[in-house]
Amino acid sequence: MARFFWKDPKMAFWSSLLKWLIIGTLLVIFPWTIPIAALYLIVKSGIFRKILSRLQELWRKGRIFDRISDWKARSCKSLKKESVALDYYLPSSESPYVILVRGAGFVCVSSFSIKDRSRSPETYKMAVSEVLKALGGGGRTISFVGIVTDEGDFLNSMQIASKHGPSIKAEFERAGIEQMELLNIARTVIASTSPTAGVEIHRGKDIILRPMVIP
Repeated sequence: MARFFWKDPKMAFWSSLLKWLIIGTLLVIFPWTIPIAALYLIVKSGIFRKILSRLQELWRKGRIFDRISDWKARSCKSLKKESVALDYYLPSSESPYVILVRGAGFVCVSSFSIKDRSRSPETYKMAVSEVLKALGGGGRTISFVGIVTDEGDFLNSMQIASKHGPSIKAEFERAGIEQMELLNIARTVIASTSPTAGVEIHRGKDIILRPMVIP
């Protein structure tokens, strides 16, 4: 047989008030327990769970690593010269852009791959189209290279090359910051095309090793 219980609101109020009076008295008598009580309330409120969930979401998207690398690139005040097929400069090995000197000016180059968990050709087409609309024009050249492997995987590289000048340190720093802002725009645009779409930003030497179109 089912039993039903009805709780008097007034009794619940006084019971709750009595509980908090007891807790308050204990905190006054034993002040060293205040941090423990505060920690208990924070845990009970679910804040830690929300923070952990957010960190897990950022980790899945690779954003934590990206943000740390971008911070390193922003805070670095000098460029290192490297060489593969051609000479290039970058602030760190994890930099999301490289500098190519061209006469009195220079070109700032970044690249990334579009990732789509659904492997939908339409999603890739839409993502490329939206990036071209958002970032094309001005002194920038946007290029795209993509191939389908025998296993059905779609390998692609989308490049952003921006012309700048003159070749001085202050301009290098400004161009690098602008390039990272362009990458964030591309990331946002691609994510908006489909819930399964995202980007993998290439860094350091990997940018040079991808197919390049230098304006």
